[in-house]
Amino acid sequence: MKLESEKEKDKERRTGDPPKYLNEEFFKAALEDGLRDMRVDIKKIIFAESSGGGGENYCSKIYRARALYRSSKRQLDEELAMIVKSIAITPATQFLEELAVYLREKIFYFDVLGKLEVLIGDGSKFGAKCLYTTREPIQTIVFDDLTQYGYKLASRQSGLNEEHCVVILKKLGKFHASSMLLAQKEPGVGEHFTSGMLDENYIRTNERFINFMALQLRTLANLVAEWPGYEQLADKLHRHCDNIKENLVTTGRSLPGEITVLNHGDLWVNNFMYKYDDEQPTKPIDAIFVDFQNSFFGSPGCDINFFLNSSVQLDVLIHRREFLIQTYYGALRESLERMHFEFVPSYADIQQEIRARELYGFFSSYAFLPMVTMKKEDSYDISIEALSDPDFAKTKVQLMFSSNPRTTDTLRYALRRFDELGIFD
Repeated sequence: MKLESEKEKDKERRTGDPPKYLNEEFFKAALEDGLRDMRVDIKKIIFAESSGGGGENYCSKIYRARALYRSSKRQLDEELAMIVKSIAITPATQFLEELAVYLREKIFYFDVLGKLEVLIGDGSKFGAKCLYTTREPIQTIVFDDLTQYGYKLASRQSGLNEEHCVVILKKLGKFHASSMLLAQKEPGVGEHFTSGMLDENYIRTNERFINFMALQLRTLANLVAEWPGYEQLADKLHRHCDNIKENLVTTGRSLPGEITVLNHGDLWVNNFMYKYDDEQPTKPIDAIFVDFQNSFFGSPGCDINFFLNSSVQLDVLIHRREFLIQTYYGALRESLERMHFEFVPSYADIQQEIRARELYGFFSSYAFLPMVTMKKEDSYDISIEALSDPDFAKTKVQLMFSSNPRTTDTLRYALRRFDELGIFD
């Protein structure tokens, strides 16, 4: 006979119902903390359908809730929509504990985000307001739900057109610029942000991660071997995979003399949300980042290459790459000058940072792009737990590379480009 807790988990898996600990008491604590209010009376909690899981969010459970409440400060009945992000540590997600993602994200929201927004000084918002964090009974963070202010996700399957890229790269330039000033004012700020998802110790000790990366890259190499004219490139991919652990360490390692900014660290389509023009509903006018659990201080080339290779439509990548980099640089330079920062990198400096980090773009293109672009019906059952089953993982990775024609079209172009740059040599 199943234990009660197992029945609960089964029910949650089947229906998406929230777990028992997300009760009125939990939301009362979250709102009192987040609103800095001595007493909040909860009238009602309404759970909406989660936007996480199903290929939209791989490492955490995401719940959406609306609280109807009365605050002792204002004595009014009010309403607030929230996102609840829970990270249960299981054998499959133990690596998240090793990477200290919960602590890093908590420190970012409480100690860093507000300072960056003050330093930039033009009213820019970089992230949602974090209301509450707790480790009990599992690691959970509660945010203001950006959808209530009109922000939406773009389509991960289609990728971003030029207009959407411009909005996010301008915001990224500002984010990086304000982080440079923060690091100068508070040199200790970087101690919790020393490495992102390619932490050297993690790569060297986590076989599960290495095995999955190898599965993705080997699958790609076998696929490329079937493309006429790509045979030599397939051999290079196989050789890169033979030494994947050292190659990933090299990809993530800082380089002497590099420009240093706070990287978002996981810059793909579902990790930022767009606001659109009221008159022209397809025209993006602002973007806000979400999910800072992999943020780290390092070269701006990491974020830019990761973004370009995971999230951008192919025609934009082919024809407008240089323009996009200029757009980023314009926002970075203008922000640094406005903040009177003493060292403003030249455009050539930024081009060099991006060139030196093309391996980061390659990592993004084989480890993220195929998963990002998967059709919803092919990715609904993907999670970190599910992928820890070798047979399931093998089947899904095969499907990743074939689910969406955009994936293979983009990889044909990107791999040729990487090869011409000599990154496999």
